[in-house]
Amino acid sequence: MNPIMQQLVNHKVNSLTTSDLLQLAQQHQIPITQQQAEHVLHIVHSEKINVANTEQIHRILHRLQTEVDPHVASVVQQLMQQFNKYL
Repeated sequence: MNPIMQQLVNHKVNSLTTSDLLQLAQQHQIPITQQQAEHVLHIVHSEKINVANTEQIHRILHRLQTEVDPHVASVVQQLMQQFNKYL
């Protein structure tokens, strides 16, 4: 795993705004509402994300499934997979 790319991806994920998330979802043709995006970011920003920490990613996805919606969790997982190609 390239440590520089990992650091860049971590920074991007940890600094996402609602409009960034909505734009990213639109680019990948993944439907998500503004309210869902806000709730997702509330959960994602609850801890500093390290994309290389699979346990943390699974924990965040589980929280999204239970606190937001299973569909939204799968949308976020799809978006996270877009970042994985850079690692």
